[in-house]
Amino acid sequence: MNKLIIAVVLFGSLAVFVQGHGMLLDPVGRGSRWRYDNTANANYNDNENFCGGGAIPQVNGVCGLCGDARSLAQPRPHELGGMYGQGVIVKTYNQQHFVEVAAQITANHLGHFEFEICNLDKHGQESEECFGEHKLDVIEGGKKHYIGSERGLLKSTVVLPEGLKCEHCVFRWIYRGGNNWGFCEDGNGALGCGEQETFVNCADIKIQ
Repeated sequence: MNKLIIAVVLFGSLAVFVQGHGMLLDPVGRGSRWRYDNTANANYNDNENFCGGGAIPQVNGVCGLCGDARSLAQPRPHELGGMYGQGVIVKTYNQQHFVEVAAQITANHLGHFEFEICNLDKHGQESEECFGEHKLDVIEGGKKHYIGSERGLLKSTVVLPEGLKCEHCVFRWIYRGGNNWGFCEDGNGALGCGEQETFVNCADIKIQ
């Protein structure tokens, strides 16, 4: 009987938090640039940029600006000036209205993508306030691209802010999972409610 109880508890603890994996590849995120540029510092765990791990994002939803654990000293590894944040422009966009971007999902756990841009020409450094100025619309609907159960290279079409030009902008991809059990705003428990595993990648771009 005791063994059965232990097994149930262990299974329950695993079911509460299940990890997905993913990374931004177009434009390529800072931690993945080494895949295309041998001058970049290599991050062999670039599909695990999940704010420090499973339990970390559940503390008030706090995450580093580009997916590192918030508790790390600044600049954090994936932020500008950090080990992978060398500021190399990986893609230049024209001021076209729609832009296709892509992320590789190696383990899908439902949820959605969000996309933001921080204009460093204006702000000088990354911050939540800077990213908050340009939360991008996606043609899949609103500001969130719900990915269902798909995996592999998933493409999204985002709408660039009208009139935005920058020699150095930071494109931020956020993947919030949706298959962990939590409490909804109405107090009921359900799959996809409450804090979820979160991945964040940043890429350095130019818009001309």
